[in-house]
Order: sequence, then structure tokens, then C-alpha cells
Amino acid sequence: MSASDRCTVLHYVGYDTDRGGIVSVVRTLANVQAFGCVLGVNRGFVQLRSPPMETLELPRTAGETIGTGAILRALGVARRVRDWLRADGTRIFHGHSRAGLLTGLWLAQLGESRAVVSVHCYGRRRWFYRWAKARLDRRLFWLSPAMKTYYGVGPATWDDCLPDCIPPARTIRRRKEPTAILTFGLVGGLVPEKRWELAVTALTRLPTAVRAKVRVVHAGDLDGTRRSAAYAEDLTARAVAQGVAHRIEWRGWVGPMDRFWPEIDCLLVVSPREAFSVAALEAVAAGVPVLASDRSGARDLVTTCRGGWLFAGDSPDDLAEQISMLIRGNQLWEWQSDPDALQRFSAPIVAEQYLTIYRTLLKAD
Repeated sequence: MSASDRCTVLHYVGYDTDRGGIVSVVRTLANVQAFGCVLGVNRGFVQLRSPPMETLELPRTAGETIGTGAILRALGVARRVRDWLRADGTRIFHGHSRAGLLTGLWLAQLGESRAVVSVHCYGRRRWFYRWAKARLDRRLFWLSPAMKTYYGVGPATWDDCLPDCIPPARTIRRRKEPTAILTFGLVGGLVPEKRWELAVTALTRLPTAVRAKVRVVHAGDLDGTRRSAAYAEDLTARAVAQGVAHRIEWRGWVGPMDRFWPEIDCLLVVSPREAFSVAALEAVAAGVPVLASDRSGARDLVTTCRGGWLFAGDSPDDLAEQISMLIRGNQLWEWQSDPDALQRFSAPIVAEQYLTIYRTLLKAD
């Protein structure tokens, strides 16, 4: 694609701020400069990262909600996006959130062909995502084979997958030597979907001598909802009641993450509903192994790049057993990822996948 016909992509999320893994991925893609990137957001959007991205403010909606109200609000967004698309034949819509999926479906209904959607979540209404795939066909993409398995939409291959990505140049941390206390990291918002209570419970299942060698640090904050605040309060109370509060630090928002990775010895991805985990990808690239649920999308990262280890489903007992194994053995210090395999998640490689799809849309229009 020459400079004269370079496309501009509206990466729509419908968020109020630029926190979160999806926006991290969009920012990373924008830095490659393979295509123009505009972030589609709610009115009053606040940018907390630097440098700021170009944005297009659209009618307010709940970025990660599917319901009658969200469907109707998405129609209003789709009509505005349709006007934006029709103003320039090289513009493309790419929905990334649940609101992005709803908007993409409305655009298809309105006859717009320059629209694609990436699913970034393990939604509860699996039938709806299967229906959306049938409606959008080759214009809907998953993050990983594990996500395709979760939704029951085909073989567990990388076909129809657009994975998350990271910048190509990473500073690999120096290998730590065994220490008296091992630090396990948790990264992500304080929301129920992250299932941080599994880590809290796993600590209680560790033998006393092993627990004394474990420290857990959580990086992430509230999402501004009462639901998130109630969940955070419950986590704190749970840790106190189970006698492990002194082993956990709830640090809040951390940025940039490059300062966090050297502090931890292993990243825990505990939720079986974690779609892919940008944090896991960044950790492995920074030289930090991952212990993840074998039902999560991080499973594909672990198996593809030798990114670490897996535990069973949502079992705190098996999570505790795997942590004990790492404490008692040498696996943490002997671990090495596959840097060649990790390259498939490098931003220039993934951006080229995106660009191939965008070129197809422009030719078909």
C-alpha cells in the first residue's frame, strides 16, 4: 500500500479512559505506522498515557456491556461511524470491545463493508458470539486458538486469529538468582472477571513453610464502578480472614510496566476467562515466566513460546501445587522462552496481518 492510498483505521473501544490492555495493543500498532490509527472513544475521554493518540469522540456507550440498552446505543454510534467512513474511501472501522462488536454488527446491517471486529473477551453468551461470527464471517477475528475453542467456532488453529502484540525492541531483564522470598505478580484491573480470589485462596493452600517464601504484588486499580469497588473490598476482607493479607500488596495503578517486571519472579494469570493477557505477553518478552490457567487464552502463549507453566482450570489447589513446585525446584531459574516463536507477537508482524485484512476490505469495497 503506497503512501497515497494509506488507510486510516478507527479502532473503536467506547471507553472513558485509555487504560487497559486493548488500548495498549492499539497504541503499539499505531507506533508501527503501517496504517493511520484513530481511537474511537466516548465523549469526555481522558488520556492518561503519553504521547496522546488521535481520537474520535462518539456517542457515549458502555464499552464492555451487551444488553438491550447497549445494542440501541451502538446503533447511534454506528450511524456516526458510517458518516465518518463515507467521508473517505480509505477509512476502515475496527471494533475491539463489546461495544465495538455491537457497532460492527450494526454497520454490517447498514451495508458498510469496510468494518471488521476483533473479539477480546470470553463472553458468557457464547451463542451470541457464534451468531456474530456467522453474520460477519471473515470480518470477525479471535485472539487465539484457545478463544476459538471456548466459543466452539472451529479447530484450535491460528486461522481467523489476530493476536495481541508488543513492541519489537524489549529490554530483557537480567536473570535473578534464587532468593529467600519469591515474588509472584498479578496484573490487571480489580474486577471480578480477573478472579484474583483464586490467588488469595491458593496462598492459604500452600504449606506453611512454602507460604513463608511467597510474596504477591498486584498491579492494577478500580475501573470506577461500584461493582469494582465492592470486589476490591471483598478481596481485601478475604485476604485478612484467611490470614494471608501480609503476603499480598495491592499496589494500584502501575506505569510504565517496565519498572514492574524486574521486581517479580513469575506472573500469575489466574482467570480461566482471560482472553489472551497482554500482561503475560509483556512479561515473557521482559524475561519473566508465566503461570497461567490452562483454560485461558494465555495458554497459547505459554505453549507457543515456552512462556512458562499451566495449572488446571480455576483450581486454587492446583495453582498452589504449581507454586509449590516452583518454590521447591529450579524451574524458575532454568526457564527460557523461545525468542524466535515470540516474534510472531511482535508489533510489525501483527501489524502486517492487520494490513493484509484492511487491504482486502478496500479492494472489496
